[in-house]
Amino acid sequence: MGDDIHDMSFEDCLDGSSKRDKNYKNGKVYVEQPYGSIKLEPWLIFTDREAFLDVLRDYCIQEGFGLSVEKADSRRYTACGRLEVNPIVTTKWLVGKLLPEIEANLDILVLTLKKMTQQKYRIQVKTRLFYKVKALAKEVINGIFSESYALLPRYAEMIKETNPECYALITWHSDHGDVQPKFKACFFSFGAQVKGFLKGCRPIIGIDGAHLSGFFKGILLSALGIDGNNEIFLLAYGVVDTESQESWNYFMRNLRALFEREGCSRDDWTFISDRMRGVDLAVHENFPRATRRCCAQHLYMNCKNGGWSGELFHKLFWIAANAYNPYVYNKAIEKITEFDPNATKYLDTCTEQWSRHQFDPLVCCDHNTTNYVESFNALTKPYRDLPLLSLFEAIREWAMERIGVRFDKAANMEPNHLTDYAKHEMELRSAESRFRYSTACGGGELEVKDGNVKFPVKLHNRTCGCGVWQVSGMPCKHGLRVIYNQRLDPVDFVSTYFKGAAYKQAYAEHMHPMADPTQWPGSTLPTIKPPGIKRSAGRPQKKRRRGAMEARKRKRNTSVKCSKCKEMDHNARTCKSGAGTSKAPPKQRAATNKRKTTSDGASTSKAAPKGKKSKQA
Repeated sequence: MGDDIHDMSFEDCLDGSSKRDKNYKNGKVYVEQPYGSIKLEPWLIFTDREAFLDVLRDYCIQEGFGLSVEKADSRRYTACGRLEVNPIVTTKWLVGKLLPEIEANLDILVLTLKKMTQQKYRIQVKTRLFYKVKALAKEVINGIFSESYALLPRYAEMIKETNPECYALITWHSDHGDVQPKFKACFFSFGAQVKGFLKGCRPIIGIDGAHLSGFFKGILLSALGIDGNNEIFLLAYGVVDTESQESWNYFMRNLRALFEREGCSRDDWTFISDRMRGVDLAVHENFPRATRRCCAQHLYMNCKNGGWSGELFHKLFWIAANAYNPYVYNKAIEKITEFDPNATKYLDTCTEQWSRHQFDPLVCCDHNTTNYVESFNALTKPYRDLPLLSLFEAIREWAMERIGVRFDKAANMEPNHLTDYAKHEMELRSAESRFRYSTACGGGELEVKDGNVKFPVKLHNRTCGCGVWQVSGMPCKHGLRVIYNQRLDPVDFVSTYFKGAAYKQAYAEHMHPMADPTQWPGSTLPTIKPPGIKRSAGRPQKKRRRGAMEARKRKRNTSVKCSKCKEMDHNARTCKSGAGTSKAPPKQRAATNKRKTTSDGASTSKAAPKGKKSKQA
C-alpha cells in the first residue's frame, strides 16, 4: 500500500513576496505568474528523455505555465572531470583529517601526507602547505612551546605530590620592566633514582649535555650511573638556557644538595665526560675530592683534529687507552713519541684520567668512554624538538618503565647470584684461562704463565699483575686459573656491585604514576615565560654537527691500506711503488711468463735448455 501523503502545492510554502514566485528565463523575469505544482503518477517511469519532455510540456500547457528547454551539447561536458585542486581546503581541515596519521608517526614525510590526501580525499594540495599542517598537528599533540614553560611550576609541584621524595626545582628570573618572570633552569631527580644509585650502583657518574632543537634554545644536562648489570641508570636531568660554567655549577650544586638530603656527604665521586668548557671547575667546586675521567674517544678526535691520525697512531692510542698496567701504557707512549713527539706532549696536557691503568680499583669500572651517556642522548633525540613539558614527560615515562621492569626482576634474584653481565664476562674469562699455568709461591701468592709472560697473582688482595682484576672488579683469566686450581668458587671473588644484593638495592623502589595536565588542580604559582633566546629563522637543525676529521654517517670511515706495499691512504690499484705490479710492460710480461698452463692443469716449458728434457708437472 502506498503512503498517505498530504498534497501540498508550492504556494503553501511561499507568502507571495519572494522572487521565486515568478517565472524566469535566462536569469530574467519572463512572466508575472505564480508557480503551480507538477504532479506525476508514481508508477510512470520514463526511459526516453524526449518522451519525458513531451509529457512535461503538455502538462505545462494545460496548467498555463511557460516552459523553456535548451538543448545541451553532450560533447561539451564529456571531457569535464572532477575538480581536484580545491582552493577551499584549509590547513585546519587537513589537520583534523590527518591528525591520526601524524600522531602515529611524527616523522612522517610531507610527500606521504600529500599522497594520502590525494588517494583518500581525491584532492591535490600544494606540498608547502603540509609543512604547516605538520607543525599545527604537533602543537595539537604535544602542546604549544610557550604554554609548556608556563606549566612548569605546577608540573614540579605535581611531581612532589605524587612522588614525595623527589627533587624538583624550577628557577626563573625577572628582568627590569617585565611583569612575568622568565625561565632560567630546572633540575629533576626522583627518590627511586637517587636512592637506587647511592645503595646499589658503582660510584661513577657520567655527565653530558645535548642541545634542544625546538622553538627555544636550551641544553639538556644529564647525570647517569651504571648498575650491576652494566646498564645505564638515570640519576638526574635538567635543562639550562646555555652551556657555561655557571649552568654546570647550577647542575652540580643541585646534585650535591640531592646527595646531602639523602644523608650522603661523600665528595670523592668519579665523573666521566668529554672535555667540555666549565665542567672541570664546576665539579671540583662542588666535589673537591672528585676524580675526573676523560672520554678517550673524544680525546682521540681532538688528536685527529690536531693532525695526528692514521692507522699506526690509531692503534697505538687505543693500546695506551686500554692498558690495564703501566708497562703496556709506557711502551705505547714510547711508540707514539717515535711517531710524533708533539702528540705525546698533547696527551700529557690532559689532566683527566683516560688510560685504564690510572683508574681507582674501588670504583670497579673500566669504562674509559662515555658511550652509555651518549646512549641516553640518542634516546632523547626524538623528543628534544618537542615542548619542554613533553620532553620531561617522555624522560619520566622512560625512566618509570625501566625501573618498574627491573624492580620486578630484582625481586626474584638471590643475594649472592651474579647479574647477567657478570655471568657473561666470567664465562669469557673462564674460557681464556684454560691454557694458563700457575705455580704456587706460598702465602696465597702464585705465579701464572701466559705464553712467555708471567703475572703475579695475590688471592687475599684480589690483584693480578695484568691489572684487569683490580680495575674491573672481576677476576681476570689469570686469577680464574688460580681460583680453579685452588678449588674455590669464583663468585666469592667478584665485587659486590655485580651481585644480586646490590641489584636489589638499586631497584628497591619504583616511581609512582602521575596524571596529565588536564587533571591538575589549580595553583597560585606564577606563570613563567619562555627564555628570551629563540631559535633562528628556518628549519631547526636536529643532526649533530660532526667535526672536520670525524666520520660521516653512512660513509666509509676506515683507512685504506695497500695490500702490496702495506702503506696507508691508497689501494693496490693506485699503488705507485711498483711492488708486485700486475700490469707489467709487454716485453717484461713475455720474459717473465715463460711457462704456460695447459687445459688439463699440466705446466710445460716453452723453451727447454739444451741437453735436458722438459718435465711434466
